[in-house]
Amino acid sequence: MSLDAIEFAENPEPRCPCVLLLDTSGSMSGNRIAALNAGLQTFKDDLLQDNLAAKRVELAIVAFDTTVRVEHEFATAEHFQPPTLTAQGLTYTASGINKALDLLQTRKLEYKNNGITYYRPWVFLITDGAPYGEEQ
Repeated sequence: MSLDAIEFAENPEPRCPCVLLLDTSGSMSGNRIAALNAGLQTFKDDLLQDNLAAKRVELAIVAFDTTVRVEHEFATAEHFQPPTLTAQGLTYTASGINKALDLLQTRKLEYKNNGITYYRPWVFLITDGAPYGEEQ
């Protein structure tokens, strides 16, 4: 039995998948990346204050700079551990968006396969500017 199947059995609440799509390019260095890291912890703390949201909202993080990576797989607030992000590279926004959408599609299929209903997914894009570096 997968960890998700166990989690779904223990918590059969409908889910709201939420992807935080975060710019970690070089222009985010200094105060910007520090504020983003602090905001991740604040977001988790706020979710934990709402008992229903803590059971239903599942967070995942996709970070993008010159590379795109899943920094955190989907998890409810109690299992969400905000990573410490660092800034480097260029701003590959389009690749990040595509990764986030793929991650959501996979998660929705996991919900369906486990009989879990879900709300319309959320994607929050946090960036300091325009895409830079990807070929057209």
